[in-house]
Amino acid sequence: MKLEIKNISKQYGKKTVLQGVSQEFSEGVYGLLGPNGAGKKTLLNIIATVLKASAGTICYEQKNVFDDLAGYHSMVGYLPQKIGFYTHFTGYDMMKYMHYLKGGDRKNTGQIDELLQRVNLYDVKDNKIATYSGGMKQRILIAQAIMGNPELLIFDEPTAGLDPYERVRTRNLFTELGKERIVL
Repeated sequence: MKLEIKNISKQYGKKTVLQGVSQEFSEGVYGLLGPNGAGKKTLLNIIATVLKASAGTICYEQKNVFDDLAGYHSMVGYLPQKIGFYTHFTGYDMMKYMHYLKGGDRKNTGQIDELLQRVNLYDVKDNKIATYSGGMKQRILIAQAIMGNPELLIFDEPTAGLDPYERVRTRNLFTELGKERIVL
């Protein structure tokens, strides 16, 4: 699998945030490093197609992603830095809802339990999200991003709010996922 970004640029009015960014990614784990305001979040949002680049192309398996946007989206798992919650849902209900939104079979929800175990939330799956700590909410968002086994995972500050133990568990999970996927 191969993701290629070519000459990506982004302007907001007269301010250029990204200029001519090109990179190829294959299976593995990649991190974007740079100071605040360097355009990391903007680039991730462009790759996730949440934002449109001012110039440049994104190709997945040598095809422009905008030629089959629905197909591309079906291969992407995305975790933005901030996201709202349905706090009246239990953790399990939220995962089931996300499973349905991603086109999952209503009768085949077995992956939900597995994912909740992988992010160390299985024991609290029946608790309302309103009772979850910030780190627990972050972990359920990681679980929803990897639901459906997407080939490309895009995480924006995925370990923010996690305690040191959970940061290590999450990094180990990403290392495992990166053996068969692109993890940004």
